[in-house]
Amino acid sequence: MEKNWDVVVLGGGTAGLFAGIAAARNGAKTLVIERGGHLGGNIATGMNLGGFFDGRDRQVVRGIPEELVQRVVSVGGGRGHIFFHDRDRWISSTASLDPEWFKHVAFEMLEESTCRLWLYTTFVRSLCEGRLVNEVEVSTKLGIIRLTAPVFIDATGDADLATASGVPFGRGGGARQQAVTCMFRVGNVDLRAVERFMQEEVNTENKTPWTFENCPLRASHRYWTPWKSYPDLAAKWPKQFGVYHHGTPGDVFLNCTHTAIDSLDPDDITAGTIRLRKQAVEFMRFLKEHVAGFEHAYLTHVYDLGVRESRRIVGDYTLTVEDMKTERSFSDVVAMGAYPPDLHDAQRGNILIAGHGFGNALVQEEIEAAESLPYNPGYQIPYRSLLPCSHDNLLVAGRCISASFEAQAGTRGMGPCAAMGQAVGTAAAIASRGNATPKSLDVRTIQKQLLQDGAYLGGDRVAVASPQA
Repeated sequence: MEKNWDVVVLGGGTAGLFAGIAAARNGAKTLVIERGGHLGGNIATGMNLGGFFDGRDRQVVRGIPEELVQRVVSVGGGRGHIFFHDRDRWISSTASLDPEWFKHVAFEMLEESTCRLWLYTTFVRSLCEGRLVNEVEVSTKLGIIRLTAPVFIDATGDADLATASGVPFGRGGGARQQAVTCMFRVGNVDLRAVERFMQEEVNTENKTPWTFENCPLRASHRYWTPWKSYPDLAAKWPKQFGVYHHGTPGDVFLNCTHTAIDSLDPDDITAGTIRLRKQAVEFMRFLKEHVAGFEHAYLTHVYDLGVRESRRIVGDYTLTVEDMKTERSFSDVVAMGAYPPDLHDAQRGNILIAGHGFGNALVQEEIEAAESLPYNPGYQIPYRSLLPCSHDNLLVAGRCISASFEAQAGTRGMGPCAAMGQAVGTAAAIASRGNATPKSLDVRTIQKQLLQDGAYLGGDRVAVASPQA
């Protein structure tokens, strides 16, 4: 068993998957450690990927993440990028990928890159000396294995490796807390009957008709809930009815369970997961009894707990919402995203989307001159937000980067996380082959390699033509 690596990635979710591929493609002997049985994290729950395109249809997430999207679509595993040019939108586009085809392609791409993968393996502890992480211990069926590498990447989502190594972190947003969710999958749905129901029974203000093609992009979350005409349910149930359909007849994925938990407490995590599974059953019963098209539908899968926010490391720079709103340029930009700050109230199920119509004055004038559509900006993510303030050979990517509570509500989107994954994987490979630490690298070297590998780092205000929905 190989125990010495150039790069070790903890976590094979959205960020970790792309970090592993990027590091291996750039010549590093790379190992990804994943506690589950598949790659990709939330992508593998059937939820669409947001944050690839900004409000002007400019693609800001490209490179390896876009390559994966196109490969999944090419094998019939989803509808790809979907756009919605309507006032009732909260985001300009999302990418539709069937989760099972995605898992297949993710394994293929990781294997082709020569990156190694250990599934069903969990992080135990790190061994540090000064500002360096020297080794990590992981638990396998063979017992505890100690791994060494000159560079480590924390893509655990909860900053498990970083905090175990002594990196300071923050949590929450004062009185505000992000809700957690369990996605669930439903089969044998009459799609056209559901669309008729939404138009005839729910669309009371004659908005643009709700369809399975545009429903993931609708902004009026409370408006489009099928239970809004049932006051008792509307008062206690979440204020959203997130629906995703990837092209398989009768097959849909629902995002409408919400609860509040302490996402680091094992008792609370367990209790919250049980509550969410009960909610999925309650929603299913309601849909079968009250929503045309669901009469003969059945629950096929309830996915694992989806945590929106837990730990956020203290890095060399803390990204803010103001940085995103003003589309601030960073000299050390290594990734971009366009997923807007998306706060899910843990107590009342409300959704507060700062991206609905936000942007600086110049951008707003440009959009108003076009179609006066709600605008979500494309924002840069600086390298310093991926570097822990206290360690030199550790990189962090995903929802636990150095960002404010509000900004993290945007950077946690799958598009930005994928772009960050490619960025840290690239940086780790460059550092490992140059006997350097990630913190000592000249960021221009990272940027040059990212651009060669198809990533986009901004620097222009030119809209990119996109296919129409």
